[in-house]
Amino acid sequence: MLLILYSSLLSYMLFFTVCVAPVSNKILDKNNKSAFLRNIFPKNFIYGLFISSLAFISSFILKDHWSILLSFIISIGFIINLFIVMPKINFISDSADLTEKKKKKQFKYWHFSSVFIYLIQIIISIIGIYLNI
Repeated sequence: MLLILYSSLLSYMLFFTVCVAPVSNKILDKNNKSAFLRNIFPKNFIYGLFISSLAFISSFILKDHWSILLSFIISIGFIINLFIVMPKINFISDSADLTEKKKKKQFKYWHFSSVFIYLIQIIISIIGIYLNI
């Protein structure tokens, strides 16, 4: 069960990283890209939170202590991205009070934070797969 959950996490996260984000950046204009990303990212993080929460619950049932820790960290990453980082990025993008230079700098910082968290989640998912083979 845990192998399937970690594999699901890894595969959807890689698909999103390799297919969805680059294609949207390549083919959509600025307004459509913004609307699309603001709509899809919450769904992305909610889906990941759902799967990682299932892994967390399954880990408790199976008494797999390493998996409890791994799935908890992954879940926390989705919570941070969903409720802290993404709203901050949207606020910065919408802010009329910031200069373009400040917007760019703050956006880069928060976007990097989101990508870093996502990368850590991918690595932890790989570890989860390895531990459950």
